[in-house]
Amino acid sequence: MSQVSLTHEVVSRCLSLIPLIREHQGMTLDELSRLSRLPKEQIADELGQVLLMCGVPPYFPHDYISFSLNGDRVQIHFADHFRRPVSLNPLEALALKLACESLTPPGKPVPRAVATLLRKVEGAMSTEQRRQFKNLARRFAVRETEDLPGGITGRVALAVAERRRLLLDYVAAGRSQSREREVDPYGLLCREGHWYLVALDLSREKVIQFRLDRVRRIQVQDDRFEIPDGFRLDDYARAPTIPEGEDRARASVRFHGPSARWVRETATPGTVEEEGDGRTVIWCPVIGTDEGLARFVLGFGGDAEVLAPESLRDRVQDALRGAHAAHG
Repeated sequence: MSQVSLTHEVVSRCLSLIPLIREHQGMTLDELSRLSRLPKEQIADELGQVLLMCGVPPYFPHDYISFSLNGDRVQIHFADHFRRPVSLNPLEALALKLACESLTPPGKPVPRAVATLLRKVEGAMSTEQRRQFKNLARRFAVRETEDLPGGITGRVALAVAERRRLLLDYVAAGRSQSREREVDPYGLLCREGHWYLVALDLSREKVIQFRLDRVRRIQVQDDRFEIPDGFRLDDYARAPTIPEGEDRARASVRFHGPSARWVRETATPGTVEEEGDGRTVIWCPVIGTDEGLARFVLGFGGDAEVLAPESLRDRVQDALRGAHAAHG
């Protein structure tokens, strides 16, 4: 068994294999390799080392998920604490439901494994909790994003999964002519109803976010690539989205109290300045209109103070006045 580098990508990949193996206990490594599109030697090495870490205190043998190979057949054995049903309160169950629905590709039904999971969560609730959950679920919905003409979103998602290079015919914001871009697609993000491709632009040797509704045509190449070990899609999901060619004016927001610490720990490096007395100033890009940034600031209530630009201050103040008028 070769030593495995336990990166975020490797751990996530192994955890995603657990339900597949659990549903098909005793499947062969060849079958698992075909379904997961991974070499069987890689599967055996990674699962054998990653699952050694999947346990809870006090870390006795029965507190871990274990992986075994009987000849060429794969089995997963859950730790004892998995034998008890998961019990979520109605708000936790609603958050899980909305998160699962938001990850479903455009135009596709909720995957069977996700539907089964949600049924089990609901089944573990008491009668009163189930009633509250259903009442909450009727009041919230994930806005479905439609696929783009030519099935661009689906084809890009497949290229991301298979790590295949793409040629994009892309129109940057503020331009009328498209340009061909050769990219290595690292991942997809959906924000405020728009899909963004996070990809390495080979001509600029830089990771850039491309808004998919500005892609006119794509061509999936045969060339394959490897994602760098240090890349984390979460970093781009957390940071403000700056699509290629967008306006890059900046806003300045001061945070106080508990929110200041959260900002210091999660903001993109180089965008934060500590002022002392627990106060923190962050510089954020203003992309197009400042409506999205205003909603972000309002979410922190009295812990956030807009310093610039004036237009953002006005928008936040207008929103506060409207809320006060509506609710007294």
